[in-house]
Amino acid sequence: MNDFFPSIAICGIGSVTVTIVHAFHQNKVPFKILCKDQTRFDFLKEKPIQFKDPDGKIIKIDLGDHLTLIQDSKDKFDFIFLGCKNQSLNEYLSITENALDSNGKWILIQNGLPETHFPNLMEKLIGGVVGWNTQVLSDGTYFQSNPGSLILGGCNQTKLNPIWPSLLHPWIEVKLTEEILGYRWHKLAINAIINGLAASKQLSLGQLFLNEEGRKEAISILTEVKQLMFFLKIKEGVVPGSVPIHKLGDGKGALPVWIRHLILIFLGLKYFKIRTSMVQDLDHKRKTEINYINGEIVKIAGLHKIPVPANLKVLNEVLKLESE
Repeated sequence: MNDFFPSIAICGIGSVTVTIVHAFHQNKVPFKILCKDQTRFDFLKEKPIQFKDPDGKIIKIDLGDHLTLIQDSKDKFDFIFLGCKNQSLNEYLSITENALDSNGKWILIQNGLPETHFPNLMEKLIGGVVGWNTQVLSDGTYFQSNPGSLILGGCNQTKLNPIWPSLLHPWIEVKLTEEILGYRWHKLAINAIINGLAASKQLSLGQLFLNEEGRKEAISILTEVKQLMFFLKIKEGVVPGSVPIHKLGDGKGALPVWIRHLILIFLGLKYFKIRTSMVQDLDHKRKTEINYINGEIVKIAGLHKIPVPANLKVLNEVLKLESE
């Protein structure tokens, strides 16, 4: 690989990682895709990925020269992005361990608080908080519906390699932080409504937020997360383009109720047809990440005996839908 670039691999190709692949491809950044099995390898080799950016431009990305089977890879990588669901993280960490350089780091781009589940690996982990939405259209095209940022932070509050912004700009704006946990909690709260609440009702964001009761439930969920963050003394990090949770939830610092409803209505109108990832999981009878979103909130609140009934309701409703 070019000495100018760190060696980068991606294990798990999905909506989030394809958006990162698009940025690398446009910037001619070398990368490898580590495939778990031959079937996935053959599929990605035979058919280029079709990607549609927020401006509507469609580009085809041929991954053929980037592919390798994990068991066949002899390379060691400085960074490995893990593009899997939270429930598969342990497996992905295990199968990519031999491909990681001794000084290398995994980059976790999952929702929730994934790093906290691997306390013994903190020195080897970088947290990545994603600020864009990409979904798969009916024809298989990956569509990034909004521009977004990637917040990267070492889990032990260390400073990161400053090269990251140049690797992904201008396709993805990168922010480096030493306080990744605050951004994690902000995104966790957002996901508790756009993923968790939407999944519990199996609605698009437009259907959810253009309904007054849906907006009220969303504000209740955000209020519980805001109170929990205050109790845990977590300083919120706001993802660019988002609204602070402390302004959306009830209590000190909250915006007037009518403005909060207006913000949610605006989101509903802007992303009217979007069925977020957990809604799509239920659409296709797949297991969701609810235990790592609203379930994570319920678990942490329970440890401190703080009631979070709105999040508990969402958790139970989605688990029920999964079992049907």
